[in-house]
Amino acid sequence: MSEMTLPLIEPDLVGIWRKNVWWFGLRWPFSMVLFSWVTVTSTLAPEFHLDRYLLTMLAGFFGLVIGAHYIDITASKDKYLPYFPNMNREAIRTVGVLAVLAGMAVGVYMSLLYSPWFLVFVILGGFFALLYPIEKPKWLHTYPASYYIQGTRIDLLGLGLAIFLGITVVEMHHMAVLTNEKEYSADLTKNARLLLKIHRTAAYSIGLILLISRLVGK
Repeated sequence: MSEMTLPLIEPDLVGIWRKNVWWFGLRWPFSMVLFSWVTVTSTLAPEFHLDRYLLTMLAGFFGLVIGAHYIDITASKDKYLPYFPNMNREAIRTVGVLAVLAGMAVGVYMSLLYSPWFLVFVILGGFFALLYPIEKPKWLHTYPASYYIQGTRIDLLGLGLAIFLGITVVEMHHMAVLTNEKEYSADLTKNARLLLKIHRTAAYSIGLILLISRLVGK
């Protein structure tokens, strides 16, 4: 099956992302949305500390962007193998697991600096990253950790944000599934892509505006 006839099974499996499995595995279109929501929860916390925010982003880069996504690719080999027939599954999985451990190491460092209770988020986050391909429990994408580490407390606002953003990200994944042209009609996939673009734009805009407001307001 040639590249031209392969169905679009993921909305970001196009263009430059289709050239190399290591590059595609970072899933930047989706990762940037998740980083934007992390920024939202961090900047809406009662306190904002730039160093804690940057460390949170670093832990997320290792644990999710590299770690969980690479593990997901190796667990879904039959799904991605036609697009990357020469992928080295063992190497990708190894890098993924090491990246998750690196993300957890950053989290442990943050726990030692700011709050030992943050270890709870680190352990749960690492566990869920390793189980990312099965996405159980379904509230895998939640954001209380980035809210908690800013002021080292969780209140009703933080809990509400975590629940709301967790639901929106689950919806984003469902919209991504609907872009599979092989199984769904052209109108449905077109609408799903439009909703994904709106979701991304909203996340980028809100995250950037809130971050700028925190940095300028210092």
